[in-house]
Amino acid sequence: MDFSIFKNRYRISGNLEVLTALHIGSGIEENGFDAPFITVDGDSKNKNFYIPGSSFRGYLSTKLERLVNKDNSFKLIDTETKEELNEADVKLIFGYTNLLKKEKDKTDKNNKTEKFIEDEEVIKRVLKEFLDNETIERALKDNSNEKNKDEKKKNEEAFEEAKKYSSMAGRIHISDMLIISDVKSIKRDGIKIDRETGATKNGAKFDYNVIPLCSKFKFEMELDNVEEYQLDLIKLALKDIREGDLFGGKLSRGIGKCKLNVEKIEYVEKADIEDYLFKNLMRTKDVEKFLEINILDMK
Repeated sequence: MDFSIFKNRYRISGNLEVLTALHIGSGIEENGFDAPFITVDGDSKNKNFYIPGSSFRGYLSTKLERLVNKDNSFKLIDTETKEELNEADVKLIFGYTNLLKKEKDKTDKNNKTEKFIEDEEVIKRVLKEFLDNETIERALKDNSNEKNKDEKKKNEEAFEEAKKYSSMAGRIHISDMLIISDVKSIKRDGIKIDRETGATKNGAKFDYNVIPLCSKFKFEMELDNVEEYQLDLIKLALKDIREGDLFGGKLSRGIGKCKLNVEKIEYVEKADIEDYLFKNLMRTKDVEKFLEINILDMK
């Protein structure tokens, strides 16, 4: 696929509704609080809370990685190409780095052979988007024992070509999710447990704040140059959170249940590019119809 051309853009918008309470910690202790909820200006006393888009992005990618895990008893299939999906398809949506990184093969007593850290089937499926099969096979070939100089050179050239695609930006962007309801955070008490004894640690009380139920955060996701099966994967990743799923930190304390309310689907394709560029116009789709799975199946 040629990423230098425009194919399509989708914008999915709505809100994330807190059903119980929610904690997204800043990672920094402040005034006796354990990682207070993050705000735009860094002052937890203010009301301008937000959820980093990267946090929700991580939530979605983790969901998909579980669904395409090779150890599952089921496989997801693109019914158009009849191909089984794997972790590569998650990488092609969310982006990746160091795809061709290698490490010393511990089974090699001479300590000369290197192997790819990433599963080779995943590497092949990613590179298939950019290279022909022969180049991919040569790029992944163990060249340390190749005796033929011409073959060795071709393999090295193929590997250098493949390295151009060793890191790639994602096709998905999720904006930071600003709070759109007028609420204050609530302070809760916490205690630390000694993992060895199971008892409360002496003097280990701490406070943490949460955003209360019924709070809402603005949600906006953009997808660029996505294939139809990739749209289906995103829909699968959104399924649980649309019905109410756990998200955020301190989930073991009974908080973090949230629901994503999708309110609007906008899109633009090549045929509409003029209206989009010069008039900022996008077409809309029926939300429920759009969120139906179209070409993915299981076996």
